[in-house]
Amino acid sequence: MNRIFFSFLLAANVLFAGCCCTSRENWREYRIFCGMSQSDGAVSEAEWEQFCEDYVTAEFPDGYTTLKATGHWKSDDASAATMREDSRIIVVLAPSDAKDKVRRVAHQYRQLFNQEAVLIVTSPAEAEFVDVFSGEQP
Repeated sequence: MNRIFFSFLLAANVLFAGCCCTSRENWREYRIFCGMSQSDGAVSEAEWEQFCEDYVTAEFPDGYTTLKATGHWKSDDASAATMREDSRIIVVLAPSDAKDKVRRVAHQYRQLFNQEAVLIVTSPAEAEFVDVFSGEQP
């Protein structure tokens, strides 16, 4: 039971990374979409983990979330078919002034793994931790 509770707390902490108070308004949710294909093969899991450790954690030491995804995209070539690619999404909840950090992570990924493009999506967010210890209910 303690292990499940600890896992829940860890997941909640990572999901709402960067929140130091119970409620934060005017924050942003940043999503960085990273393709795992490159010209000489695929980005390995070890390379991905090392990238996260070296660059993402360096910019967002309070936490972030990564998700596995399948991306579908078409290059600028009009005759090209839509491609399917294993991808990873980095999700960060942070103040609106974190955009430069997000861009640094995206540019670093693009450069290290020879990506044609890396997508950043920014959305307004209101983050709130629900205190599981207080027993309060709405």
